[in-house]
Amino acid sequence: MKHLKKQPVAILLALLVVAGALFFGVNRSVSEQVAAMKEQFYNGVFDPAVGYVRPGIHGQLTQRTTAALRMLSIGEHSHADSEELDDAARDLLAARAELLDLLTAGAGPSALFPADQALGMAAVRYYAILHPLVLEAEGEDLPALEAAYGTMQSAARVILESGYNEAVGTFHRTVLGQFPMNILRSIVFVQMPELFA
Repeated sequence: MKHLKKQPVAILLALLVVAGALFFGVNRSVSEQVAAMKEQFYNGVFDPAVGYVRPGIHGQLTQRTTAALRMLSIGEHSHADSEELDDAARDLLAARAELLDLLTAGAGPSALFPADQALGMAAVRYYAILHPLVLEAEGEDLPALEAAYGTMQSAARVILESGYNEAVGTFHRTVLGQFPMNILRSIVFVQMPELFA
């Protein structure tokens, strides 16, 4: 007990208390800001230039998996018979399943991005093979196929214009690049928001 009465020990204890309080405060504050930033992936980013919240990326990815399923259903319904189409259908089905699994598991943006890219490439290939076959058949499947593919492309454009990556970049510059976070970021136990890239 008499060690605590010595001035160097008292100063050391005071410094430890201040450092602990600073660490706790920064950690809590950054945790709240990171949680709000991550929510923008799901709920969208407010764009002051247009005055509304742009659609979130997560919902657009779900739309793309639904559109891919519609395209596959149309391919089956059209009875188009082609080995190349079957191969493209397997690729599209696998890419859709992978993205859907990641969405269900709550994967982060950096894991979802390559899966979405794979889905997009598989959909483009499948559409390029199926469209001429459906067009030649002159059936009711053509408008449905074009609508499903249009949904796929439209969702991709909405993702590009979502503003999410820009918001993450701003967060990294304004929050993580400022004092005291620029010094303490290595010891803050918070998973930082990821880019959809």
